Amino acid sequence: MATQGIVGAWFAKADPLTGKVLTATDGLDTSGVYFADGHTNATAEGLTQVQFASLSGTVTPGFANNKQKRASKGVAYPTAQVTFLDLEFGVQQQILGMESDSKGGYTESDTTHPIYALFKSQSLDKSFDIYYALTNTHVTAGNKTWGTNNQNEVDSNDEMTFNSKSPLIKDMFNGKSFKVYTSSDPKFDEAAMMAEVFPGYTAPTGGSGSGVGN
Repeated sequence: MATQGIVGAWFAKADPLTGKVLTATDGLDTSGVYFADGHTNATAEGLTQVQFASLSGTVTPGFANNKQKRASKGVAYPTAQVTFLDLEFGVQQQILGMESDSKGGYTESDTTHPIYALFKSQSLDKSFDIYYALTNTHVTAGNKTWGTNNQNEVDSNDEMTFNSKSPLIKDMFNGKSFKVYTSSDPKFDEAAMMAEVFPGYTAPTGGSGSGVGN
């Protein structure tokens, strides 16, 4: 259905062996789940566009006797091409799997790092929320163009593509690479969604940190 705007996005690094969210110094946030909505050195943090692709598997027809008599549907592995107004530098490097030299430098890793991603939008009348969750993604950076300032400031926003794969945890999302949620469903449970999208995640006490219900 039609949606309006981008409310926010949440990301987490996953342990490639257990599938559990990494926390504290190993994770993107002390709780493990990073809400991209304004942090140190990135006060204008947030997303300006999310473009989902390949949300359905490719249908392959089967023909016999000059007629299409069968069709098989492939498994969907969606991508999300995301443009950020800003994203905290250190978090961005972790999401991209860049390795720190502990001296302020970062180089591309030879291995992919699994990232969980949850994106939130709203219905046109803003009466309920819609979420798209991608699991076990590897993230790649888009092109980067810098421009000189003139009479006006020339900003260069970041583009990153989240490429989903099969879940690290066998039964997660019924073995599929993505899942869609809506708060309009009477059985929707925000805490249950967060626990499913980010295995092992525990919400911070006091209701602060995640911003999911905002």
